Amino acid sequence: MSSRIGSTPRPPTTTAPGTTPANRPATQTPAAPAAWAPKTNDKVLFVAMNNSAAHRSTLESDALTARGTSVAVVKDAAKDDTIGGHDLSKPEGAMSFALTLGLPAEQTRKIADVLTNAGADSRDELAGIAQQWAQAERGGQAPSRLVLSGHHVGYGVYGENNGKLDWPTVGALAEAMPKGAKSVQDLLIAGCYSGGENMMEKYTAMFPEAKTIVAYDGSSPGAASGATAHQKAWEKLTRGDSEAITKKAFEGMRKGENVTVWTKTRGFDDGKPRPAIADLKTRQTELTAGFEAALSGSTPIPDTQRGPVRDFYNATQRLIQHPETTPAERKELEATRDQTIRLIFYGPVSQRFQEAYAPKIDAGFRELGLAPPNFKTMTRAQALTAITEYQTKLAATPGAGDAATKLGPVLNDFRDLKASLIPETWI
Repeated sequence: MSSRIGSTPRPPTTTAPGTTPANRPATQTPAAPAAWAPKTNDKVLFVAMNNSAAHRSTLESDALTARGTSVAVVKDAAKDDTIGGHDLSKPEGAMSFALTLGLPAEQTRKIADVLTNAGADSRDELAGIAQQWAQAERGGQAPSRLVLSGHHVGYGVYGENNGKLDWPTVGALAEAMPKGAKSVQDLLIAGCYSGGENMMEKYTAMFPEAKTIVAYDGSSPGAASGATAHQKAWEKLTRGDSEAITKKAFEGMRKGENVTVWTKTRGFDDGKPRPAIADLKTRQTELTAGFEAALSGSTPIPDTQRGPVRDFYNATQRLIQHPETTPAERKELEATRDQTIRLIFYGPVSQRFQEAYAPKIDAGFRELGLAPPNFKTMTRAQALTAITEYQTKLAATPGAGDAATKLGPVLNDFRDLKASLIPETWI
């Protein structure tokens, strides 16, 4: 019997011997046998989150392929959150895709749920990972090396004009596809501030069979500014079952000093003695004045990679990663980190804010009799002045209309550079 038009696809169900469910996909194969175990195969699954025209993560995967490495590339789909004609933004589309993986019913549901609940414009990359990991779930072997390439602040890997593979969602997919996750034996996070001890614990929880992890405790090089050299060294030293990779392998390379390495037998290595947490706290306190001056708009940030605010950001990141930082302290530090990185990249943040909220800005200001500003062209100081003027007029206008009233909290969150208003993908 054919399914009714418009009905929601359902996962395969258990049937009596000799029968075939009508909705079982043609690619369905038996689940992996109990004796399955991951094997090193030197294949690379490369996830190019930041494949914008300016950054081109695929330059990195191309360089690996040119070395003769077998590389499966996952990148942003031409149409957001789609793969193979499946609209992953809708539950029925996520389920119809999950059915193509040919996995047991409960596992199919879990994968569909992960995709449905994932952030916008990250579902297509997650689906691409799921396709590769499904090889292991069906009893075969998935790539034993994984590269996640893109921007990183702390919550996941993302790209310009693209979504974010946030760590809870990657962890949820790993839980739904445990054999795929166990296939990952060598992991490279090609993104900034991804490599402290605290982050390594997060990665090993998701990928329990990992034997080597390489990431960065500072900024990482871009595709055209050193990343390919780093990844060539990584590819050579992670072949087979070897744990030969060390931080020393990156000496002399651009931003090689920011590389951190974890191996199963040797543990974490950033090439430095662990600093005393008291010293890190003192350092961050000393840099607070420079951060606050920029936040108030009194001091510009001419260079996003250098200067007092970047130094404050680095100090905050190092405190977050220190193993003696308490969970409560880490939560507070993460909020400071999120505000600071949005301040450092205030230029693109203000541009995206104006583009996203232009109609509401126009309506709110006009309702109060004020000329609507263009935050895209304003300095931080000018923007703060405009917001203060708006909030003063709003407080002095009893019974202000909905447009003016609703814009008030939005402007406050923009002023405070709240992560709840400004997604990482604007940075």
